[in-house]
Amino acid sequence: MRPDQASAWYRRMSTVYALGTWTVLGALIFSGRKKSKSLGDEVGQKDVSTYESPESSDELALRNEVTEPPKGFYVETIVTYKEDFVPITDKIINYWKSWTGGPGPES
Repeated sequence: MRPDQASAWYRRMSTVYALGTWTVLGALIFSGRKKSKSLGDEVGQKDVSTYESPESSDELALRNEVTEPPKGFYVETIVTYKEDFVPITDKIINYWKSWTGGPGPES
C-alpha cells in the first residue's frame, strides 16, 4: 500500500471511529436523561381528575387501595438444566481458540 493510500485509509477509519464513539456517547447521555426525567415525573405527578363519579368516597378508597396478594399465593420458579449443558460463552471461546491456534476445549 502506498503512503498516500494508507493516509487516506487512516483518515477514513478515524472518521468512522469518531462517528461511532459520538453516537454511543450521545445515546448514553440521551437514555440517561430520559430515565432521570421519567423518574422525576413519577414523583411530581398528581392525580387531578375533573370527572365526578356517582360512587361514594368509601367505594373509591377501596378500589384505589393497594391490596396484598391473597394468603397462600406464591410464585414458584423451576430451573431445569440439561445434563451436558455447555454455556454459549464457552462455545464462543472454544470456537475463537480453534481459529487463533490456542488450546481447544479441555474435554
